[in-house]
Amino acid sequence: MISKKFGFIQGRMTVPPSKNILQFFPQNNWKNEISIARDYGFAFIEYIGERKFNKFNPIWSNTGLKKINSLTKKFKIKNYSFCDDFFINNDLVKYKYLDNYIDKIIKKLSFLKIKIYVLALFEKSNLTKRNFKNYISIINIISLKFKKAGIKLALETNLESKYLIEIFKRIKSNNSYIVYDTGNRLKKNKQHLEILKLKKKIIHIHLKDKNFSNQNVIAGTGKVNFTLIFKALKKINYKGNFCFETNRGQNPIITMKANLKLIKEIASNVGYKI
Repeated sequence: MISKKFGFIQGRMTVPPSKNILQFFPQNNWKNEISIARDYGFAFIEYIGERKFNKFNPIWSNTGLKKINSLTKKFKIKNYSFCDDFFINNDLVKYKYLDNYIDKIIKKLSFLKIKIYVLALFEKSNLTKRNFKNYISIINIISLKFKKAGIKLALETNLESKYLIEIFKRIKSNNSYIVYDTGNRLKKNKQHLEILKLKKKIIHIHLKDKNFSNQNVIAGTGKVNFTLIFKALKKINYKGNFCFETNRGQNPIITMKANLKLIKEIASNVGYKI
């Protein structure tokens, strides 16, 4: 049975080249992941754009895009979200080809009818309380471009909620939101309070567990309080989807199956309807 609210990020149903690698494009297995998603009850795969341009990623070619559409239609998997890691390695504020890059990615995602573009703002593009004002005009421009294409912009960042709220107040476009990452935003007994503050600005959830040493661990074994998180999501009447960006464990498929069972049980226990 397909769980309409759940997906996983591309590559998490594949054994990586090294156990230390979390995010990677499964170049030799991306097609199989689409059928695996169907077999294990997932509604979508969140496609990824890598830190460094990879011409073999199907997102960059017309042939690849057509193949994605063909496979998702065959296995009844929806094209829903795309997570772009490119600006982790490239400074968003200083990137001189930004307009061309965004126009190109919008064209590709529009072909797939993607609903949400996740912009990862870490490392070279890390948002902080000291620099976030430098990003406001650029985020506004990007947001407007995606709005015209009917795609929602979701920022992925660890910036404190009060500064995120300030960014949203200053952005003219009403097309900027947040993807809430349960692992990256781990704060002792405070995550549910963040969710209550951000409210309707949360349009997408990355499900992940971590310990207080910032290590990714198998869902349910870390310090993320999923019960409190789902109680908060219930309070704000969150209706978006959930994407597993989790530790693979010894066997990615078995682990992901357990992830889905765990989260559905937690949601059910607090009365959050999936």
